[in-house]
Amino acid sequence: MSSRPLVNIKNLSVSFLEKVIIDKLSFSIGRGEVVALIGANGCGKTTLLELVSHTYAQNRDYLNQFELRVKGDLNLATGIGLSYLPQMVKSDIPEIDYSLAAMFERLAESFGLHQRSSDGDTLSDGQIQKEAIVVALVSDADLLLLDEPTNYLDIAGITAFEEQIKLLRRRGRGILLVSHDRTLINNLANRTIYMARNGIFQTEGGFSDAWSLAGMDFNSKLKQARVIRTKIGRLQNEVRRKMNWAEQKEKTKTGSKKDKGHISRLAAKLAARARAASLKARKEIDQLKKTKPIIPKKLVLRLPEYEVRNREVFSLADVSFSYGEAQSENGGNLLEAIDLAATTSDKLCLMGTNGAGKSTLLSLIMGRLKPLCGTRRINDAIKLRHLPQGLTGFFDQPTLLDNFRDTGSDETTVRYHLGAALLRGEKVNEPVTNFSYGELVRAAIVKCILQKAEFLLLDEPTSHLDIESIEVLEQLLIDFPGGFVIISHDRSFVENVSDKLYTLDGGRLRLV
Repeated sequence: MSSRPLVNIKNLSVSFLEKVIIDKLSFSIGRGEVVALIGANGCGKTTLLELVSHTYAQNRDYLNQFELRVKGDLNLATGIGLSYLPQMVKSDIPEIDYSLAAMFERLAESFGLHQRSSDGDTLSDGQIQKEAIVVALVSDADLLLLDEPTNYLDIAGITAFEEQIKLLRRRGRGILLVSHDRTLINNLANRTIYMARNGIFQTEGGFSDAWSLAGMDFNSKLKQARVIRTKIGRLQNEVRRKMNWAEQKEKTKTGSKKDKGHISRLAAKLAARARAASLKARKEIDQLKKTKPIIPKKLVLRLPEYEVRNREVFSLADVSFSYGEAQSENGGNLLEAIDLAATTSDKLCLMGTNGAGKSTLLSLIMGRLKPLCGTRRINDAIKLRHLPQGLTGFFDQPTLLDNFRDTGSDETTVRYHLGAALLRGEKVNEPVTNFSYGELVRAAIVKCILQKAEFLLLDEPTSHLDIESIEVLEQLLIDFPGGFVIISHDRSFVENVSDKLYTLDGGRLRLV
């Protein structure tokens, strides 16, 4: 097996319209290595994967098409095969070799696909993406570029994906992986590159190692900035003192009589020295300001606190449900003999495969669906809020600010708390369609808290969020004064925010 890197990048800088996207990045990927790229949305991860892909395809029009300027070296080993899986497949999925058909079928089934699509099939975006993942994983490529491949996978699919990547690693494949799944990165990555706002951090190991390294750097820069700020304050005081002294000496010089000329000359000399010292201090202040490190603002939600009394929210007892002919994998109802109850102090998470009935369970709790049998009870006095998948229908007014008219808070208060969520200035007057999903999730949580919600039902709120946004959402839910039920496939997120974890499998609910 050749020791030559499959891809070698040295001092790579990429800019778009004079804005630097990637600054002096260097790394390589050898055979049998998984390198993970993490960072906030928009930090350049996808741009890097596209650049590698188009370099392999010798597509020189790519840079001109997107007005990108590239400096540094990006070299690929000669004669290798490359497979690129974008975030969302927009073109036809490539065919696979007939000899790989059996492997495709086995892996596809673990991802919830029972056969390959054919002409005339109508598939959802998620189904298309799953099929593209399987095609990429069973390809014979030496280097795989995978951009957020697990976005549409449930926990079973994510587990299957992990096992396939480990197999490819043993077979000597190189993998460049973009993901916001912290557990996935910890389990798979040989090295992790964190593309942060204040620099690029590389470390052996997974997410936890990279996040810790970035945190150490942040704290170091924060301490350095505080020292510089203290020095600047001291120098500014010195400037004021010297200038006051110079003014006093100028007055002494002006008030002197002719027979006290030596006093006038001495005063002028002292005033000049004071001004020179002041000028020197100002130059030092300017130099300190230039060397002061840039500290990125952390997303901190400073939201109003309120008390939530511990009361029962809902209970489901021996509840079963089915959509007409739809049945679970065990041949029975979609949901069978479900027992679940929660109070305003409970923080519950629900995991399960796609189609297991998790969202249906939330609809039963809210009373939007009626059980075939069993009893449902809900406390209508509880302020309960539902955040559906993709926040569909949650924001029904044209602009973001318009959607906060019913919170009972004045515009100044709303703007203040949205600003704490980094939704500031006139941006709040923009159409809802202009906002990213991560921004809308933040805004939705802000609205729920301004409405003094006591219990939340959240359906996959972490889907398509970057790691930084997920960490903020975690902290917000940990601090939330009420309770919640959350559906999620993010293992780290579930572990960090929940007091109880339930799994839904074969129509049955089980406490883990």
